[in-house]
Amino acid sequence: MRVHRLVVFLCLLVVALLAGSACQPEPLSLPTPIHVSATPGRDLALELPIPSREPATPLPGATPTPQPTESEPAAVQPEISYRLDAELDWLARTVAVDQQVELRNTTGVPLREVVFALDMNGSEETFRLKRVLTGAGLRLDNYTIDGTQLTVRLPQPLLPGGLLSLQLVFDLAIPQIRAGYRYGHMGYFGYSDRQVNLGNWFPLVAYYHPIRGWICPQPHTIGEQSVRPVADFDVTLRVTGAPEGLKAAAPGRVTEEVDGWRFVLPRAREFTVSVSDRFEILSTSTASGAVVELYYFPDSDRGLAAPRHALVTAAQALALFEQRFALPYVHGRLIVVEGDFPDGMEFSGLVFVSGDWFRAWLGIPNDWLTLITAHEVSHQWWYSAVGNDQGTDPYLDEALAIYSELLFFERYYPEHVNWWWNFRVGAYSPSGFVDASVYDFHSPRPYINAVYLQGARMLQALRDDLGDAAFFAWLQRYAAQMHGQVATPDDFWGALSSDEYAATFETRARFLRNVNVLARSADLP
Repeated sequence: MRVHRLVVFLCLLVVALLAGSACQPEPLSLPTPIHVSATPGRDLALELPIPSREPATPLPGATPTPQPTESEPAAVQPEISYRLDAELDWLARTVAVDQQVELRNTTGVPLREVVFALDMNGSEETFRLKRVLTGAGLRLDNYTIDGTQLTVRLPQPLLPGGLLSLQLVFDLAIPQIRAGYRYGHMGYFGYSDRQVNLGNWFPLVAYYHPIRGWICPQPHTIGEQSVRPVADFDVTLRVTGAPEGLKAAAPGRVTEEVDGWRFVLPRAREFTVSVSDRFEILSTSTASGAVVELYYFPDSDRGLAAPRHALVTAAQALALFEQRFALPYVHGRLIVVEGDFPDGMEFSGLVFVSGDWFRAWLGIPNDWLTLITAHEVSHQWWYSAVGNDQGTDPYLDEALAIYSELLFFERYYPEHVNWWWNFRVGAYSPSGFVDASVYDFHSPRPYINAVYLQGARMLQALRDDLGDAAFFAWLQRYAAQMHGQVATPDDFWGALSSDEYAATFETRARFLRNVNVLARSADLP
């Protein structure tokens, strides 16, 4: 989530103070105590309540699952797995990577090339590809790098059912996290004086569409632009020149190796890790068995109040969204990392929440730390579990993520629901089409207003159109149908019954440029 809020923070701070002065946080009166544990050596034992998870069953009023639309046939993705052996030079801020990729062609057509997305930017200042080889050791020189796209042309077509092994050997120069939002928000791949973040740091096989072929969007200054199929990840990260007490925040199964770690993360969109010698850790678990770990930076002026609040918020959000969307969290551990860059960012099994929000926390629930933490956790459903083209259809993850914030406040802090609508949405008088692409915008505010804020208004109007039972049953069907896939607007709206789709016409006409979404069968590039 790339949202520019810092420029308006001082003004909004006054609003938050006024809103919070009359409503100090009340203790939660929910069952099921949880325990927060600190890094070994710290004396901390707290009981913080979160709700027990109710069975993930559809709400009453669920309608029969509609048949898939004919406008965009379901893509049959290649089966992909990655094995990385990486060495991080802590002092030089560089990474040497040996990446093995296995791809089974399940597309049904011969593949003459494989396209990789270079989301870290393919410039030689950051990424230097040294060689590409087949699994048998045959060097492949017929490849091109065009910005964020690496195209490897195969010596012979990979036939349907065939297995391809590729080896990519490359070096990374990790950029320093910049000040300000314009570039600083990309600090998920960058370093500060206390943190190295490796997000979007190695080539990922692009998404394959049965009609359009390989899809590898060009970068843009607004929002995200990725389209990521799920894959399996096995990453070994060693560190040279490491300081004492170095810790790695990463999802999946973690085992310690000599001078580093091994991480195994199946069925994810990507793999991300943050490394620091100054991390402290708080952890808890939900009633469903998910472990939530918070990696934060100790601050004597701040104490533990803000980290504790962020941890509890993340655990509450995870428990709620499992229930609301009837889709269990699949990665076992959810990692929340305090980031030395603006705002927040989502990855599979890991989310960043800016240290700005920790430092600015006012000690009340109606505050940015709560909003951003709940928002980023919701992306474990609307991005990680259910993917989408974040460049052309950003509302499929961002509108649902911001509306998930409202669901969080409805469940845990209902007294602040009106505050949420006024502070988060109404204060900006948003306008614009919800189904705009990121390429329609050249500054953050109009993009946020249209896709996020108008998106929240649209979802509330749809909920009013359908009623709670049918609205949440719709979201549950959509999540179940598109779990592990890349969804399109046709998939989203096609999860409505024909009667429900008709009942939402006025709302679609109000908020969407493409009102009759399901009539776009010929609208493919």
